[in-house]
Amino acid sequence: MNGEQLVELYRQGNRNFANVDLTEARLRGVTLLRIDLRGATLNGVDLSGANLIDANLAGVNLVEANLRSALLRGANFMDADLSWANLTWTNSTGAKFIRSNLRLTNFSGANLIDADFSLAMMEGVNLRGTNLRGTKLLQLKTIVNAEFAGARNMDESTREYLCSIASGVHPFTQNDTRASLGC
Repeated sequence: MNGEQLVELYRQGNRNFANVDLTEARLRGVTLLRIDLRGATLNGVDLSGANLIDANLAGVNLVEANLRSALLRGANFMDADLSWANLTWTNSTGAKFIRSNLRLTNFSGANLIDADFSLAMMEGVNLRGTNLRGTKLLQLKTIVNAEFAGARNMDESTREYLCSIASGVHPFTQNDTRASLGC
């Protein structure tokens, strides 16, 4: 299936696209509210500016995907692979990234209010300038080489927890993880 076919089927009322392969599809600015893409392969897909509010993306492969400025409120990325993905400037309020692979994922400038990153693998993640009000960062697998400079609204207990597991230097910004957290 290609991007145009998916958009047309969605327009006709279909919402279940579980396990589709849309590798490197160009879907810039599309509206796909409440779409079900569980288990889909979306590696290298361009969803920049897309509206994916309340989308089910559990178990999706989004390696090197571009979601810059996408609306991801309430989206479910549980068990997804978003390594090397671009989520800069997204509105990810209430999104679930539970157990997700976020290795070298770029969230810089994103709104992550009430997002849930419990049990996520966050090696080298970039959270520079993000809004972390109410964000759940619990039992993380790792934050080695992560970047938190300018992250706002992180509660003190979360900062203390992150400081207890922080180490390394972000590979692109060259900022020390502990220093970026203010440890």
